[in-house]
Amino acid sequence: PSIILGVTNPYFAKTLQHWPHVLVVDNCSNPGQSSTIKRTKNLKGLTTLDTTPGLYTKYAPIMKTDKFIIRRLLKQVPPGARPQEAQNAMLTRYFLEQTQSFIIPLERYIATLMPLQKNISPWKSAPSLKPFDPDEFVRSLSKAGPQLTSDIKGNWENLYRKFFKSPNFDGWLRNRQAEIIEALQLRQIEMMGTADITSYIKGKAEVEIVDLILRLKEKLNNSNMSINEVTRRRLSEHLAFVVSVLPPDLQGILKNI
Repeated sequence: PSIILGVTNPYFAKTLQHWPHVLVVDNCSNPGQSSTIKRTKNLKGLTTLDTTPGLYTKYAPIMKTDKFIIRRLLKQVPPGARPQEAQNAMLTRYFLEQTQSFIIPLERYIATLMPLQKNISPWKSAPSLKPFDPDEFVRSLSKAGPQLTSDIKGNWENLYRKFFKSPNFDGWLRNRQAEIIEALQLRQIEMMGTADITSYIKGKAEVEIVDLILRLKEKLNNSNMSINEVTRRRLSEHLAFVVSVLPPDLQGILKNI
């Protein structure tokens, strides 16, 4: 579990040297002294608590610091002249742009997993998406990666691979897959509404026609699908026509289903 432990006893400074991050806090006797970030693979040197204040960490950042946005935030003439609201808006816009640069390659790759329009049939279930392949996505970054829209330098491949292992990616992927599958199902239903039902049922056996009726009823009764009124009306007309071609006794049975 993630733990933050604050100590003043030198015993802990020696005992917990295997911890990946150590933050040494100043005793406030030198308020003007600035802290530093020091990256090291070995924290064994931090055996006392009189070490120079700063953050000592084994973590090596994947991406380089974007100094441009820092300069923009600090560049004010005279100092402090820019309102706090303006600073917040600038920072919010910056993170929005970086998020978009990160997500756009994922969205572009997701689009390649969708079935072709010609593979969607009005009389068959909507085709499913191809599975997300992290390695295939990473290979696409050289030509369509975030470096096209972001000035931040670093190892984008490792950043994405870390993202793939996080619960955030799992949630994002599940949501996107659900949205796309629903869109494909709606497209298939719309195609069913505009299809030539007369030609389709010509020569079909009764069992096939009954199966079609059940599928049409399922589409119309699916409350989870936001079918527009035009398509819903067309499906209802299809349903009434298909039922009418069956023998009267079978029609009565199907109307009660």
